[in-house]
Amino acid sequence: MTPIAQAEVVGNRKTIAITAIVDTGFDGDLCLTTRLAVQLGLELVGQQLIELADGTKRDELVFAGSVRFLSETRAVEILLTNSEDALLGTRLLDHHRVSIEFPGGRVKPRQRRESGGKRS
Repeated sequence: MTPIAQAEVVGNRKTIAITAIVDTGFDGDLCLTTRLAVQLGLELVGQQLIELADGTKRDELVFAGSVRFLSETRAVEILLTNSEDALLGTRLLDHHRVSIEFPGGRVKPRQRRESGGKRS
């Protein structure tokens, strides 16, 4: 059971609805297949050194795009993958509370409420 979430990715050419694996080991925003990146018309903005789960480090190209997630659209950095799975990283989940329903792996992210007091 893999936790998944729905989002829409906005590029220069089009917008595509995706189902992405929620990857708590990925501290970026979003990782997409090369095929989707080409369809979206994403803009190359640079490169960064990343570390994979096995400890391997390598330079990866970084693309600019936007994501509609939880009723808000925000600019994000997008990495590419040779896998067929899109990954939603923890940076995109920042300021959200996340729960996962099992069985099924359905992720239910919610906006965190801002408050001045402590929660009990």
